Amino acid sequence: MDLKQKLANAIFPSVTLTLADLEKKYPPRKLPENAMVTRFAPSPTGFLHTGSLFASLCSWRYAKQSGGVFFCRLEDTDTKREIAGSGDQVLIEMKKFGIVPDENFVSGGPYGPYVQSERKFIYDVVIKYMIEQGLAYPCFCTHEELDEIRNRQEALKVNPGYWGEWAVCRNLTAE
Repeated sequence: MDLKQKLANAIFPSVTLTLADLEKKYPPRKLPENAMVTRFAPSPTGFLHTGSLFASLCSWRYAKQSGGVFFCRLEDTDTKREIAGSGDQVLIEMKKFGIVPDENFVSGGPYGPYVQSERKFIYDVVIKYMIEQGLAYPCFCTHEELDEIRNRQEALKVNPGYWGEWAVCRNLTAE
């Protein structure tokens, strides 16, 4: 086992699924050629607003016109602002405009789960694979260090983010 695999196993010791396992669980959909699979991912933080209504309508129309699938995944990662029941309310409000997802976080579907926080196992499998392949790396920066990087970027009037010279953990070795 090489160092990248050891590093991936150290970070994700309980991840035993592989990309092949995910591909079996989520095979390509049997859809017409050029069919689109689109999604709308509301945060459960309030009512459906005009911008979200427009985004969901566009996604729904593209899927329907192409013979594809429109699904709705609940983006529940902003737990501080979450309002209980507002995700379900968004589906009710969309339905009033004739926008009904084929698959969603209430009725489910073959490519679920349709709640973002419940999909963590999928992301862990993919991230572990990427670390094994040398396509991703762990970052050991604290929140304070990341805040300092952002402050320096803002002072220099450069695009903020963890990139280029600012990605201080990018060149660390697996050791």
